Amino acid sequence: MLHVLKVVGFDGSTTVEEFLNTLNQKILMRKPQLSGFCLFTDDPSGKDLEHCLQPTAKICDVISKWEQALKELHPGKNEGTRIVRLTYKNRLCFRSQVKGETERERLLLAYQVNDEVQQGHFPVNKELAMEVATLMAQVEHGDLERPPVSPSGSPQLKSQLILTQALEKFYPKRYRQDLSAEQLRDLSEGFSCKWLLLRGCSSSECVRIYLTVARKWPLFGAKLFSAKPLPPSVVEQTQVWLAVNEDGLCILDLTMHPLVTYPYQCVVTFGGCREDFMLVTTQQKESGAGKKSVEKLVFNMAKPKILELTLLMASYINHWSLGVPSAPPQNPSHWDTDSPHFPSMNYTTKGPTLL
Repeated sequence: MLHVLKVVGFDGSTTVEEFLNTLNQKILMRKPQLSGFCLFTDDPSGKDLEHCLQPTAKICDVISKWEQALKELHPGKNEGTRIVRLTYKNRLCFRSQVKGETERERLLLAYQVNDEVQQGHFPVNKELAMEVATLMAQVEHGDLERPPVSPSGSPQLKSQLILTQALEKFYPKRYRQDLSAEQLRDLSEGFSCKWLLLRGCSSSECVRIYLTVARKWPLFGAKLFSAKPLPPSVVEQTQVWLAVNEDGLCILDLTMHPLVTYPYQCVVTFGGCREDFMLVTTQQKESGAGKKSVEKLVFNMAKPKILELTLLMASYINHWSLGVPSAPPQNPSHWDTDSPHFPSMNYTTKGPTLL
């Protein structure tokens, strides 16, 4: 993730909204209602989880609750060795808001998409992965210098180190693992050649190209969740992706090919059901007949991810309904997310909304 060094002061009364207004002015970004960016904290449990902060929460309260939760979850450990991590990134993505994007928003979004590519949450083949990786390398390092050759006939260490670091940071790990030493050399040479072709290309131009390519995926901006469909199911796969975006929830196979989509207009209710995630929808039974059938889908997922998925869907529905209450998901307080002491997150049954 890109680190932007900006100092933003706050006191005991500063809310998340006030903090972000100051930050946005400093880094030239639109307000969260337009950009879709939100402030997140990591989880004091140490697990790979993030918590979206409500605009009305006070920054100092968030930090205090995080530290208290850390002590209760790990008594006697991590004393002074861990501090809360705040991350500013995109949460809600709307096609209609692309036109007004600022240059800094595009830059942060490109780095965020790169993280998704690295994690296998964005569909790229090896060829496309190489193209977008070199674009990000040009953004971060600028022009790649043709490395002078040492007397031994090998590239100088500094240039090779930059090349290796860029490959590790921007080229998907799954395409690098299990390669032989010779294959890794070929990969490095191919990466170097494509990077050299970008000589003279500015950072902003590379970001523009990167996002233009990325947005060709119809589900660009969707958040993916790994899930196991429970019988009876509309899909035959034993493991799928649930992709949530502004249009609805889409079920993808493991290659990220869409299997079935449920627009929000068809969603009756959704949320945690015992240990699983449940989605109830209505579907047109017969064309033109006006009859609708109710369909219930159940997916096995990690409990914290059920909460995250439910709140994200609620936020999209709240955005489009302009304040009209959506079908409320199960009260998140019923879930054991391994971090039970976070009242400062102020999650409601409607989910955190940017409106």
